[in-house]
Order: sequence, then structure tokens, then C-alpha cells
Amino acid sequence: MEMTTAYLVIIAIAFYLFGVFVVSKRLEKAYFTPDPSRKTPACAFRDDFDFYPANPISLFGDHWAATAGGAPLSGGVAIAQWGWASGILYVLPVNIFLGSVHDYATGFVMMRERGQTASEVSYRWITPLSGILFTFIGYIAIVSFCAAFVRLVVAGTTSTPALFVPVLLLAVIGPPFGYLLYRKGWPIWLVGIIQYIIFLVAIYVGLLYPFKMSAEAWYVFLAIVGILAACLPNWLYSEPSNFMMFLYMATGVVLLFLGALVGNFPITDYPALLFYDKALTPSGWFYPGITMMVSCGALTGMHVFWIGAYTCKRFPEERWVRIIGYGGEVLESVGLWTAFLAMLVLPVSTYIPALKAGWTAAFGLGFAKIVGSIMPFADPTLLKVFGMWVVMVFIMSTFYSGFRNMRVLGIEFVQLVTKKKITRYVSASRWIAATITACLVIGLALSGAYLQIWALFPILSTSLAVFSFIIVGEWCRLHDKNPIFWRIAMLVTLLGISLPASIYGAWWNYSAGAVVPGTVSLIAAVVTLIYVFEWARRRWRRGYTPEEKEKFLKFEEF
Repeated sequence: MEMTTAYLVIIAIAFYLFGVFVVSKRLEKAYFTPDPSRKTPACAFRDDFDFYPANPISLFGDHWAATAGGAPLSGGVAIAQWGWASGILYVLPVNIFLGSVHDYATGFVMMRERGQTASEVSYRWITPLSGILFTFIGYIAIVSFCAAFVRLVVAGTTSTPALFVPVLLLAVIGPPFGYLLYRKGWPIWLVGIIQYIIFLVAIYVGLLYPFKMSAEAWYVFLAIVGILAACLPNWLYSEPSNFMMFLYMATGVVLLFLGALVGNFPITDYPALLFYDKALTPSGWFYPGITMMVSCGALTGMHVFWIGAYTCKRFPEERWVRIIGYGGEVLESVGLWTAFLAMLVLPVSTYIPALKAGWTAAFGLGFAKIVGSIMPFADPTLLKVFGMWVVMVFIMSTFYSGFRNMRVLGIEFVQLVTKKKITRYVSASRWIAATITACLVIGLALSGAYLQIWALFPILSTSLAVFSFIIVGEWCRLHDKNPIFWRIAMLVTLLGISLPASIYGAWWNYSAGAVVPGTVSLIAAVVTLIYVFEWARRRWRRGYTPEEKEKFLKFEEF
């Protein structure tokens, strides 16, 4: 049987539906039963800045847009080198049995823990060192990919001036629509329609009047946007902006999936599985190479901060955690699948150079080819620009939330290390933390130093997943629930994904003469093992005293 894009879409949808309607439902019944009478942190600690009960539809769109950045797309691009079966063998099962499970579980636990970060919880439950390691790795990983996103945005906007108007509009679209939704009570469907139309017009105007701004000006623009996203109330800036970007991301996904089904393109240039070929698999062996190249869309430990420190502060009711947590990570995998399909319809002679030199234009080509099967009347150049616009909103949405999380983690790291509260002047500490972060991100992007750590993002991310599964297992012990499932998830992630990715990443980088990334990769493995040792030393053997258990459970009473 010849593999086609239609078969790949059907297989992926079957996995995703099984995850949403079987796996997540069983988890809800066994571990995370929502209590309609409990207040969520959004209601109990409402400050209308980070904490407030959000519109659940807007929150779902914001959460997916915030998590589904450029990383799942780059992962989908990367795995095509190993053939069309690579995604079926690794991405889909890992997503529904580990990745989406991770996001749902950590979202529920962090919500019950007053919306604290997993770092703070680890600091209290395990050891201070474990909490500091958790915060440090999270901050470094987010800084690295935000710097990489800055380079992608600058490259895309300077090479495609038609993107100037719509990208600029992203910086100002949030406040008026946040005000209409949360202060004037406009229905979300009306807000969404108006936003969608405005950006259609903006894309059209951008095509008519392309404007090329200098790279230096774009760097300043992105620094300002990041600081605003970190320091303005979420309902006023990040959430409404991300909801609009969610609408366009969803449009791109639907168009590409429909085009792949209707066009039913045969996959002729790619084998089912290419374990290794010196010329055709630049990332080396399929396994453990794929663990080194992919986290977002499969298993993203980084989401412990997105769902736990960003989204869970706005759940209006506990029943939304499963839909937003599990469903949001499933949709991130859908985003990866769109990039995977877009690469598989390109000739290998086009794909391999794009994989090495830059994949955004190649994504636009593949997108235009697939979507053109259902829109034959559309100009291929226009479809390519729209495909690149979809990539841009994937990147910018995560850029916004990334800055918000770095602001939280930066302040938290200083407080955990110094054991002093530095937020006496709350607003000032936010702006200072965000400004320092912006300087660091732009500096890494301009210097190219982010390349020393950006490639390690999947490795660092899966290490965080190991930490997260440990925390969820501890929460189950405290609530007299059997933690065996979470122990198995932790061991599978540690031994099957995180450590293989770190060790292989070190060997791969050293072989290429990249000493610094190789060394950092080994450090990631060591830090992961230190965290696991801290947990085993403190908690695994002796458990909790009655006094400790009472103290921890009382913390959840709010």
C-alpha cells in the first residue's frame, strides 16, 4: 500500500481522538475528579493581573497559542528526514500517553497548589535544591527558544516585507479587544469575528504596501513587545492577542488537513523509515536522534510552566482543566503534524537544504502545495505568504507567554536562592525582571550565542517532564492515590527519552566539533540525575510524616 497524506491525517486523528475520549477520561476518573464546589485560584486570589476567571473559550485559544510556538513546527520539519513512519512510531504515541497526560496532570496539581509554579512546589515538597534546579532549567530553556524565535521573526519579516503590517498589528490588537471582552462583556464569538476580519484586511494591506524595516528596528520592537506582554495584565494584552492568533493557527491547520485529505498526495520521495543515512539524515540515527530533535508536539516538560504558572491562574472552574490541559497539548501535536505533512510533499532535494538552512520558507512551499488542492483559484505566492504568516503567529504567540513566564521565573529564582522576598514593590520588580530578560534574549539573538543552547531545548524540556511526573506522583501519595502510573511515566521519560537525548546530543555535538553544546548536553543529563537523586533521597524511601502531610494538604484549602 502506498502511503499518502490522507492516510497520515486519518491515522493522526485516530490517535488524538483515542487520547481525548479514552485516556484523558480515565485519568479524570482515577486521579483528577473536578469539584464544582471548590474555588479555583482564579477566583480565590483574583488580582485582575495574573489571577482572574477567564472566558473558557478565550482561555483555551490563549493556552494553545501560548504553547504551540515554532518548536512543534520545527520538530515536524525535522522528523521528515527519517521517513513518514517516524511520526507514527514516536510522536503520536508519546503525545497521547505522555505529553498530553503531563500537561493535564501538572495543570490540575498546580491549580490545587494555589497556582504556584512547579519549582515552588518542588522546593516545599522535596528539597530547596530541587526547586532551584527546576527554576533554573526552565528559565534557561525559555530564554534560548525566545532568542531563536527573535531570529526567526527578524529573518521572516525582513525577507517578506508583506508581513510588516500584520506583525505590527499584533503589538496593539490586544488592549481594545481585552477591554471589550472583560470590561464591556462582549460575546467571545463577536470579538473573534472582528479580530479575524481586521487581520484579513491587515494581510491584504501588507501585500499591497509591503514595508521593509531594518533588522535593528525589529529587535527593538520585539524587546518592547516582550516587556509589555510580561508586565501588562493578562486579560488586557497577552490573552486577547493570543486568541486572535489562535484563530489563524486553527485556520492554517484546518486548511492543511483538508488539503491533505482531498489532495491525497502520495509520499514518494520518503521511505517508511530511514534509520540512518549520512546524506539524508543530518540529525543522525532515528533513535535516539528523534528524542534530541522533538519535544513540543510529543512530550513538552516546559509546559509545566505554561499550564502551571500561566494558564491555571485563570481556570474559572476545575472542569476546564482536562479540556484545556489535555486538549491543548493534543492540538500542539496537530501543529507538528501540519509541518510534517508540508515537508513530505516536497522533493527531498528541496527538503534537505531547507532543513539545514532554514525551514520557514520550505513550510510555506509545502503549505501552498497542499492547500492549493482545495483552493486551485488562489495564487500560490499568496498561499505561501499565508503559510509563512501562520508560522509567524505560532512563533509570536509563544513569544508573548514566554516573556510572561520568564518574568515569573526570574523573580522566583532570585527569591529561592537568596531566601528573601524581593517583590515588596510588585510593579517595579515586574518591569525590572522583564527588562533584564529582554536584554538577555536580544543579546543572545544578536550574538548568535543562543545556538549554543537552542538545540538543547528538547533535551532540557524532557528533563523538566521527568521532574513534573515526580511532583504529580508525590501529589497522588499525599492524596492517598496510587502513584505507580506516574512512577512508570517518570522512568519511561527518564530512561527512554531524557537521558538518551542528553547522551546522544553530547555525542552528536562533539562529533560535529560543537564542544559547548555537547558539554551543556551532558550537564543537562547530570542535572536531571541530581534532581532524581534529591527526590529519592528525601521522599521516595521514607514518605511523609503525619505532620508534613497535614501541612501540605492544608495548603490546598483556600
